[in-house]
Amino acid sequence: MEMLRQRVPLWSPSADAAAARVHRATRGGVRVLGHGDTPALEKLLAADPVANVSVASTVRARRSAGPGKGRNGAVVLGIDGENGLLAACWTGSNIIPVGATAAQGVLFGEAVAAMRRRVASIYGEAEASLALFEATGWTGARDVRPDQPLMAITAPSAVEPLAGARLSASGDFPRLEKASAAMFTEELGFSPYAQGGSQYRERVRGLINAGHSIIAVDPGTSELVFKAEFGAVSPEVVQVQGVWVRPSHRGRGLAGPGMAAVIEHGLRLAPTVSLYVNSYNTAAIRTYERVGFTQVGTFATILF
Repeated sequence: MEMLRQRVPLWSPSADAAAARVHRATRGGVRVLGHGDTPALEKLLAADPVANVSVASTVRARRSAGPGKGRNGAVVLGIDGENGLLAACWTGSNIIPVGATAAQGVLFGEAVAAMRRRVASIYGEAEASLALFEATGWTGARDVRPDQPLMAITAPSAVEPLAGARLSASGDFPRLEKASAAMFTEELGFSPYAQGGSQYRERVRGLINAGHSIIAVDPGTSELVFKAEFGAVSPEVVQVQGVWVRPSHRGRGLAGPGMAAVIEHGLRLAPTVSLYVNSYNTAAIRTYERVGFTQVGTFATILF
């Protein structure tokens, strides 16, 4: 992984207070990482670039392992061993353990609970994520998805890419926003606008501007019929999210060629394309296997 350039975030009094609560709750077993821990965190993330791409891409953008700015800035928790950093845990609106065992997940869960943060989800490698969730003692999760195959591919698909699949352009925003909101609501059971419309629209625009959104449009109706995006991108891995086929076009064989096109675009950004999928979505898993993805791990997601 490319060495991150120094940009030290402010260490606020709230971060100091959080660090003290973490120390007390875990009897010194977990600490809040600082900027000086950046090389060690990079090394830990590089040990499994597919599983860790979400945290790796965010840390790379921040250029530091240290706490974010402001009262609600994200922090990275760490567990040390004799030879340095053993495991880490991204702690913001999403909680993501990195390189953790189930026992380390328990420690991170105790630490996260002590920080008293509002959390949207916990996700990552299944064993650590589920142990972390249980250790928090939190109730009221909207959904627990304990078995999500983590899949990857490192070569173009043998399936012919979908004709017309392309990167989104700024003029595609209105229909892409509508399709993305429909997919979000179908997948999670509530509208993305419930969490802030302007923030959601800015995310969609950001994906377009970054070249991380792939779409296909019906030439006859001008309707968007397929979409996917790269939700996390590092020099080693791109992670596919938000795969969607318009309901009226399902069953027409678009998903496989569409994913072949996504793989083709993704391999221009990194040598590996990955995704994770709910184990009960057998149709999607068959499609991903048909285009060449293989399972390399198992994730779990807890939604609040």
